Amino acid sequence: MSKIPAKFKKYFWDTDIAKIDLEKNEVYVIERLVDHGDLEAFHWLKQTYSPKKIKEVSLKSRRVSNRTKNFLQLIY
Repeated sequence: MSKIPAKFKKYFWDTDIAKIDLEKNEVYVIERLVDHGDLEAFHWLKQTYSPKKIKEVSLKSRRVSNRTKNFLQLIY
């Protein structure tokens, strides 16, 4: 897998994005981008992870807002 694009650094303000492993830290990446990301970040997320994985992580997570969970349930 590739790395997180530099334009999404603003969503990972508390972490060095160069050190994020997209496989090992997939829950963290998905949680952060579905809840804080913009439309471009969401499109990148859909290209990087399967819809099943995005839905699974988002709906089980305590870090994702209820508003985002409701929105994702409509999409998926």
